[in-house]
Amino acid sequence: MSKNPENYSRAFFGYTSVCEDVSNNFSESYNNTINKAREMPLVAMLETIRRQCLVRNEKRRKKAAKHKGKYTPKVAKTIKEEQRYLKYCQVIPCGNGHYEVAEHVHHGFRVDMNAKTCACRRWSMTGIPCRHVLRVIGMRKNLKPEDFVNSDWYLTSRWVAQYNETMRGVNGMYFWRKSGETEIQPPPREPTKGRTKIQKRIKGKNESPKKRKKKAKVVEDVAPPKKIKISRAGIILRCANCSTVGHNTRSCPNLGVHRYKPRKAQGKGPSQASQPSQSSQPSQISLAD
Repeated sequence: MSKNPENYSRAFFGYTSVCEDVSNNFSESYNNTINKAREMPLVAMLETIRRQCLVRNEKRRKKAAKHKGKYTPKVAKTIKEEQRYLKYCQVIPCGNGHYEVAEHVHHGFRVDMNAKTCACRRWSMTGIPCRHVLRVIGMRKNLKPEDFVNSDWYLTSRWVAQYNETMRGVNGMYFWRKSGETEIQPPPREPTKGRTKIQKRIKGKNESPKKRKKKAKVVEDVAPPKKIKISRAGIILRCANCSTVGHNTRSCPNLGVHRYKPRKAQGKGPSQASQPSQSSQPSQISLAD
């Protein structure tokens, strides 16, 4: 109560704004859109944001022109979400357009179809029928949920009118009038090391962290075999330099001693060292003769 709950609690919201949103998604979306532009110099930043607005408004204008319904897609989306909870509502007629809608047995809401009000206040705050009103409308086949939208801000005609007034283009910097003053250079920046980090909003303590992707489930229940690491216990280590037990090449005291390493035999047959060479074979034959 000391932090003025009228600014963030739906219990104190009025009906003139026709909005029940209490989050800060609008400013977060705006900051995410201009994330690259905000790192530019002042003039380049403003020009980038202006051009982003031009592209966005043109896309919204085409989207609004293609829509054929009486109300915007938000109305149909909100009604569809509320209709998922109709099975938990039970209507008790009271006469003269008054109803009592019981939800989960213990919660009852009074609905006045003449004044277009509901005890949950959502119908009045948003202008779109809530689940309790939709349950009452579903009792009569000749009524449609779109006919009970209280606000005109959801009309498609209003939506199209918002983007009819387009922003005009601006000439580039070469067409601007020069002031004759010296250009102010930006301060030098130290070169960044490694990859550039993407700036993201730091989430609060009450917000859930980013959900991790679930790992693919293993079809077989059998766990994969573990890798067995062979122990080096009982192995006699010899120096590769002097072939002495008790030390290695790094701590070898016999620096000038080099062990003779015979060449490895090539091929699968007997080693070539045990066989007589080709040069010695003819000499042996001559002596025998």
